[in-house]
Amino acid sequence: MIFILLLLAIGGFYWYYKTWGKQDLLNSFGRGAKGFARGFARGVMEERLDEYKRKMNYYVIALLAKIAKSDGRVSEAEADMIAQLLNANAKNSKEREFLKASFNEHKENLSDALFVAREFIKEIPLPINERLNVLRVLVFMALIDGEFSSKKQEILEQIARAFEISNYELNAFINELKGMKKNTKMGLDEAFSLLELKKDATLDELKKNYRKLAKKYHPDILNANNVSEAELKKGVEKFQKINEAYELLKKHLEK
Repeated sequence: MIFILLLLAIGGFYWYYKTWGKQDLLNSFGRGAKGFARGFARGVMEERLDEYKRKMNYYVIALLAKIAKSDGRVSEAEADMIAQLLNANAKNSKEREFLKASFNEHKENLSDALFVAREFIKEIPLPINERLNVLRVLVFMALIDGEFSSKKQEILEQIARAFEISNYELNAFINELKGMKKNTKMGLDEAFSLLELKKDATLDELKKNYRKLAKKYHPDILNANNVSEAELKKGVEKFQKINEAYELLKKHLEK
């Protein structure tokens, strides 16, 4: 049976060759080869992009873990920020579990922050503006729970050194974010408005709206979308207010 099919295939090839000519046949093969090459190139590019994203996710989560645990515990606000990052950036449940395991591993070792940050830049040689954006996300994590310890400062300085960013630039951004927090004293009305809630909202509704808005304005997601520095700064400020509103309303509704 196989021999008969082989003869039919050879016969078909010979008929096409004699009927349409050698050049047409070669052109047909050429078009097929080019189409395959383009498809193959796209596949390779997509695979490389996926690998780039996986590495980026891993290193950002690893460094966030060290910052979050630097004062001895991971706060509720820090844990929620990590959960949002995992939900937004992990390609599937398998990658999410891997990143979660990586977070748990790296939070237990605070002494290798400089090494991990250097490996990050070695594996993913980001331009300076992208390194600044990543550092801003890390600083935001350090300030998200309102507790900024000397250990957090130390780890951020190590990361900045690996990123070839001066302490002057690092401290300028830290002070800028601290200033945002000091200048805002939020009331319940503003908090309900920020989280797009009615005043008779339940705790479940609060959590649902918070997750939706926090995901929209999360600094890491904005950074992944290649927004400008001004847009990132505006997004960070909005995200900070959303977190402040959430904490205020959560305490109010749990009374």
